Amino acid sequence: MKLNSLLFLIAFAGYLQAQHYTYISDRRFFEPADMIGYDFKPGLMEIPEGEKRTLGPGEYSFGVTANNLYIKGEGIEGVYNINNMQPQEYGFKVFLMNARNARLQGHLKVIQNKYGMVEMLIFKRSANDKEIIFYLPPIPGNVNNEEKDFFTDRGELVIPDKDSIWGKTIYPFLILHQAENIQQRLQLADSTYITFTEEVTVVEKDVKKKKKDKEEETTGEVLTSSDESEEPEVDSTTMDAPEVKVKIVREYFLTVHSHVPTDDGGREKKSYQYPIRKINEKEDTSAGMHEERFMWEIANDKKEVLNLYLNGDRTVSTLEIGRKKYFMRGF
Repeated sequence: MKLNSLLFLIAFAGYLQAQHYTYISDRRFFEPADMIGYDFKPGLMEIPEGEKRTLGPGEYSFGVTANNLYIKGEGIEGVYNINNMQPQEYGFKVFLMNARNARLQGHLKVIQNKYGMVEMLIFKRSANDKEIIFYLPPIPGNVNNEEKDFFTDRGELVIPDKDSIWGKTIYPFLILHQAENIQQRLQLADSTYITFTEEVTVVEKDVKKKKKDKEEETTGEVLTSSDESEEPEVDSTTMDAPEVKVKIVREYFLTVHSHVPTDDGGREKKSYQYPIRKINEKEDTSAGMHEERFMWEIANDKKEVLNLYLNGDRTVSTLEIGRKKYFMRGF
């Protein structure tokens, strides 16, 4: 097995351990490729002319990769090769072939509503099998209220200009792990959030000679800066008394905070900090008001890719940090 496939299976297996439903409103899909890395966990199954049965969280799941559909669940569990994924009037159709038996060719119909959210999955294992319908549940009212209060909605957080970002906090809803092609739907227990902070340090030092005050030099882009001011201390015994020079240093940081699972089943708080040197803005003039129009390239010491994407109304849409992309709720 290739290394990339092995890494994916390890990560994917860990992701499937989280026992949660996939709610209809969790994600919108605009093209088949948007499903790659996503794991659908329905709440109800129905066999036509048969029974309907409520499912436990994670009892059945459909994990989509670029080449395979990983199905967990009694009677249909297995790995199915994806031959093709095509848009349809109802959503998308995934054409399948069983990885162990090429004669078993079937499909997965992905049924969407007008908002691009998935409401149903219709699975057919082979030409001789009946279709099985799986329903994704709507998000319960109490869960929706809790998550609405915590996560940042797409179109909620306005950042009118680069100077306005300091002191802001983003609470993403979904992470795309681009290296493994896995989409991770965050939970409240993950407590994942991203801060943009300015830290000010005052440094005092003695100088022998009084010097002229220097005006702070700024380029408009460089974000680290310092201010210097002088307040002489008079010594009654000499005219050459030392002076105190005050230097104000401003530093800027992006920090990712999260609670990650530990081997003993608990959670450990982790944080990753990126010093910011400057921000450059690029604009896609063809993008609309509710599309990603602005991209802020954030230069940092670690030379990681840090890109913040804003809609036309300058509300936060997505944030890219290295090989991870953070989506706001409602994307």
